[in-house]
Amino acid sequence: MSETNSRIRDIWRSLSWSDRLLPVAIICSIVVGTIISKYCPGSRQAFQGVSVLNVSVPLAIGMVIMIIPPLCRLRWDVLFNISGDQRHNLLKQLCISIILNWIVCPFCMLCLAWVTLFDVKAYMNGIILIGIGRCIAMVLLWNRIAKGNESLCAIIVIMNSILQLLIYAPYKIFFCDIMGRGSTFNEHSVDIDGISGLYSTVAKTVGFFLGIPFASGIFIRGFGVLVFGRERFDSKVMTFISPCGTIGLLYTIIVIFIEKGDSFINTIGVSFRCFIPLIAYFTVTWFGTFIGLRWYLGRGSDYKFTAISCEAAPHCGCEKQLLDSSSLNGKSWKRRCSAKYQDITTQAFTAASNNFELALAVSVALYGSDSSQAVAATYGPLIEIPVLLFLTLVSQYLEKKWLWADPVVLL
Repeated sequence: MSETNSRIRDIWRSLSWSDRLLPVAIICSIVVGTIISKYCPGSRQAFQGVSVLNVSVPLAIGMVIMIIPPLCRLRWDVLFNISGDQRHNLLKQLCISIILNWIVCPFCMLCLAWVTLFDVKAYMNGIILIGIGRCIAMVLLWNRIAKGNESLCAIIVIMNSILQLLIYAPYKIFFCDIMGRGSTFNEHSVDIDGISGLYSTVAKTVGFFLGIPFASGIFIRGFGVLVFGRERFDSKVMTFISPCGTIGLLYTIIVIFIEKGDSFINTIGVSFRCFIPLIAYFTVTWFGTFIGLRWYLGRGSDYKFTAISCEAAPHCGCEKQLLDSSSLNGKSWKRRCSAKYQDITTQAFTAASNNFELALAVSVALYGSDSSQAVAATYGPLIEIPVLLFLTLVSQYLEKKWLWADPVVLL
């Protein structure tokens, strides 16, 4: 118990104050926005002036600021530090990541949203938008806490950021408007002209609300690293930049619930049903990836160890660890020497994490800040942060409980 408490304290200390308070701050923002909407209905007019892509300028500025800080964390330098003997494993891991992030996980969210929210399609589409927005820099924090492969995680985040610029628009149309039958199409047909017009709208939205922050993040990080150095930029400068993203997110949520007004209170039971697919998604994708990859990557490497013999053992060093362990005396174990904890942990967290900032921005731009889709998208960070924080504890426990190819400490 004391060891578990120590791990929890270490994880808590590794979080910035903005990360620690974010779930509570989101709840407070929802409450504040709802109260303002109910008792100061005239406040909605403040966000109905000049607009950009159907989003009022004050709200658009908040959403852009919300997305920039995570993209400032992207470590582009890792792309130039890959040695020749690492390229084969990296290519294999990237192929696995593409399958998980862009095929398995979006369909998983689609199925969960359809099963739990089939009668409220607006909320269902808001949840689907979260599922197709793949992880960006927030996952770097979870991966670091869980002691995953930091270089691999950085490369996956860069890859996902670029792919989202290219294919988020067609993914939105396919998963929300064709598979999910969104409001753009009727139940029995798909209008090709409607798809073309919608694709143009979504592409412009993604280009603005992800493209501008993406370019800004590259510039800010490049300039900051040039002036301060990488270590000082990450440890000092980012402590001032990161809270800006949190402020932008909370500001956006407050505006959404000001616009939503009394309708949120009247449908609060339905909106809270969004918690069900989100909790199920984060849990199923993480455990499915973690356990599935451990089996897949070690499926050809089962070896039997006993306290007095080692049959056909691969010489990775783990057989000595097994034979020297007094807890294994007289017992037989199967060892999967191809499964590396760091790689599998990184894959699990990048699969389970999502770009909720982009999902929120797109839902506001396409459906309006007073839409049910935007309300559903706000629940992404509210659920993701505590669930993935808990899963970092689970991963550290499994690191020591199970046997891995990389060095471990047996329980």
